[in-house]
Amino acid sequence: MEAGPNYTGILYEERFRGIMALRGEKVLWTKEDKKEVVGSVGIAADIEAALKKGDWNDLCHHRPGHHLQQFVNGKPTVDVTDECEAKRALSGILALQLHAGPPMMVQFKDLRLKKL
Repeated sequence: MEAGPNYTGILYEERFRGIMALRGEKVLWTKEDKKEVVGSVGIAADIEAALKKGDWNDLCHHRPGHHLQQFVNGKPTVDVTDECEAKRALSGILALQLHAGPPMMVQFKDLRLKKL
């Protein structure tokens, strides 16, 4: 989530592949670690229009195995299938992150994790 117009709703992999999917993209990462945009889950501008700037937004990740779907305020933002066994993460750390930069505030509420 961000206050600006660029990143909320994308999928970013820290330290490795970077931006894995932009808003609205349905992506397949191949066994050879190549990104293929194979479809759409929505129009990026419509997804951005659903964001509540300066207010609370709901972020939901659904991740069965190596398939990840992300939703913001109930709208699908990305759908990613990662077939690259060498690089995909099936477990790890869930982090709530604040990037370096000018003074800012970040708040989280009603966090829920559900193992499916």
